[in-house]
Amino acid sequence: MYNFVEVAIASPLKNTFTYRIPEGQNLLPGMRVKVHFKNRIETGYTISLHNNPSDEFEIKPIEEILDEEPIFDERLIELAEYVSSFYLGSIGEVLNKALPSGNFSKKKKFLDSSSHNRREVLLTQKQQKIFDDINATNSGAHLIFGVTGSGKTEIYIKLAQSCIERGRSVIFLVPEISLSTHIFHRIADVFGDSMILYHSGVSDTQRFENWMKFKKGEAKIAVGTRSAIFLQPPELGLIIIDEEQDYSYKEHSSPRYNARRIAFYRSIKENALLVLGSATPSIETMYAAQKGTIKFHHLKERYGDAILPDVEIVKLDSGTVISSRLRAYTDKTIKRGNQAVFLLNRRGFAPFVMCRDCGTVFECPNCSIGLNYHKNKGLLCHYCGFSKPLPDTCPECDGLSIVKLGAGTQKIEDLIFREFPDYRVFRLDQDSAKKKGTASLLSNSMRNGEVDILLGTQMVAKGFDFQKVTLAAVLLADIGVNIPDFRANEKIFSMLYQLAGRAGRGSEPGVVIIQTLNENLPIFKFLKEHDYLGFYRWELKIRESLEYPPFSRLARIVLRGKSEETISLCAETLASEFKRIIDEQNLKVQMLGPAQAPLFKVGKNFRYHIILKSKNLKELRELIAEGIKIQLKQTVYLEIDIDPVEML
Repeated sequence: MYNFVEVAIASPLKNTFTYRIPEGQNLLPGMRVKVHFKNRIETGYTISLHNNPSDEFEIKPIEEILDEEPIFDERLIELAEYVSSFYLGSIGEVLNKALPSGNFSKKKKFLDSSSHNRREVLLTQKQQKIFDDINATNSGAHLIFGVTGSGKTEIYIKLAQSCIERGRSVIFLVPEISLSTHIFHRIADVFGDSMILYHSGVSDTQRFENWMKFKKGEAKIAVGTRSAIFLQPPELGLIIIDEEQDYSYKEHSSPRYNARRIAFYRSIKENALLVLGSATPSIETMYAAQKGTIKFHHLKERYGDAILPDVEIVKLDSGTVISSRLRAYTDKTIKRGNQAVFLLNRRGFAPFVMCRDCGTVFECPNCSIGLNYHKNKGLLCHYCGFSKPLPDTCPECDGLSIVKLGAGTQKIEDLIFREFPDYRVFRLDQDSAKKKGTASLLSNSMRNGEVDILLGTQMVAKGFDFQKVTLAAVLLADIGVNIPDFRANEKIFSMLYQLAGRAGRGSEPGVVIIQTLNENLPIFKFLKEHDYLGFYRWELKIRESLEYPPFSRLARIVLRGKSEETISLCAETLASEFKRIIDEQNLKVQMLGPAQAPLFKVGKNFRYHIILKSKNLKELRELIAEGIKIQLKQTVYLEIDIDPVEML
């Protein structure tokens, strides 16, 4: 009989806290409780029971037990401990993210929803070979590298069927809510009521009911976004991560976990199969596949003998948004009864500087990162703080045509509507996608031929399969290439390659138009040839020369607060502490900064960041854990990001 319990509070505090179990109360790990904490009542999660209380403090009793039985099993508690340790967050925060909104006091009986196959999944010979190779293992990590439209989803479905036939459950991760709805309909025809949808776009009530169905084993496959990685079926047999390179799998609030890393961990701990799929795998994933850490499978052709689209690089004239080439292709496409997809890339939030005459982009000599233009500071590197005045002429060609790009891109959207007033335009971005029913409306409208041009941000490049799309265009490819992020090339290449994959998936061939101010960018050569592997080898050499991932591990510390002076001072103090520890312990950790974060002011908060780089992840994490113990101003908030995917 235990008298005390360790409780994790859903706050940044990393410790658990000891409370006394009220006499006669039944309490188990994995239950929610109300406790008195810092002069207020908080909800906490029970982690472990014991009879060894500390003598240092008065031990308060549990105020209220909220659950009759545990809502988290031992696997999830252990997983929360791992995630909190790896990402330097708190167990309570992890468990809070793993919990759906909804009323756990409900007693709801679910109807039997055993799977009933309504659509037969037929594989080509090459798909069947990959399925057989993966299915024979029943464990381990696999990468399906296949060109856009090669039929990766059919292999996923077949693997899920096989897993369910063995009595185990499947977690199927997709990067976007709109994409989850699209895939949901494709695989619902196979699994029927045995599948649930799990993401923030589902109502709280339905989300809770789906969570319970999957936990009880009444649904066997869950399709969802990153938080679905915490779902706890009776026996997990398969995790699928579609578009594994997508950065939506990274959480942007504490703890800043990556669902892909958690999937690796769970697959090992629970002896489950892990399948990653992409036409443009992340550099780290492809590197792991080439090293043999992940088993590699390659689909080289499109499904159904569809051919890859032709890619044209079109140089824009000054002040032009729609080239004559794109205008002609758009008119031709729509008059033939087909559809076009236009990508408006908004990643270029801060003006970068280039020479229009020779295409030279101004970069930091220390970091190989594009310099951003600031009115009062000239050219500035947001990694190391390097700065220099904006020159009057180009240092490469002495040209006078120096331009600043990246600002004012929102105006482009209005220009599109004015340029094509007679065509039916559907806009898809983060704002419109949040509206309930947008994904279904888009899908139905596109399939019914009620849309001529689909205009959107990065979302339109991901996963959509519309047979009538024969033209895909990026309006200004330069935006995003030189954001202050070492992954800039990888991100823009992946997005443009994925966009190209939207064209020509049906019976008619497709065309891709990439508009740019600098047609000599190296990535365009690889895009024209649909050569991901060539891009990968080129990018890998750059990463190796600069010791960026996968040749090192990164951590990013962001300090934010209302006072710029206070944040700047605290950033210097923290950087000095890191340097002291590095020197005293002779750690092989490189520190960049402190410097102003690229997004320097967000929500009235000023932001500075410090970037730490090392080949030893353990050293990196221990350095941060020790360094952040120093006392900073209470008005300063600290963000810790292990393996960051955004440096903004």
